[in-house]
Amino acid sequence: MSKFITWLDQWGEEFFVSIMLSFLIILLGMEVVSRFITHHSFPWVEEVCRYLFIWSSYLGVAIAVKHKEQIRVLMMMDLIDRRFPKIVKVLFVISELVFAAFCIFVFYYSIGMIQNMMRFKQVSSSLEIDTMYPYLIIPISMILTAFRTLQSLRRDLKFGTLHFEARGD
Repeated sequence: MSKFITWLDQWGEEFFVSIMLSFLIILLGMEVVSRFITHHSFPWVEEVCRYLFIWSSYLGVAIAVKHKEQIRVLMMMDLIDRRFPKIVKVLFVISELVFAAFCIFVFYYSIGMIQNMMRFKQVSSSLEIDTMYPYLIIPISMILTAFRTLQSLRRDLKFGTLHFEARGD
């Protein structure tokens, strides 16, 4: 069980995103061939591909955070780093905590949105599934992103690897 947890921690998001994107590519390829050969389109393929793309994009945020490759506005940190390098580490920790708090905030309100969707059911046009299921990715990805942010921050503080990297672009 420990090996599975370790594997899930290291490769879980990447595995699920790879499966979703592979399925998306296969479906889109089948749709193109179908349109070209039979001049017939399947309306459900577009909807499935849309949901797969959205789910993989939201999980991609957690992957980016795990690898510390998320989008950041670094101009102010770069200016402060030149004059006050120790303050930058404190600001970096604060920015990570604010980002985790934002993810938890979005998670909290997305749970309310899901509860409303459960109360007032709506089905998708082609698949005729409850639209709550595609929207479940919002709370899932936000809590996962908050977890990955705090996990990364904890590891950096524990092992002394906390540092701000200016890219110089």
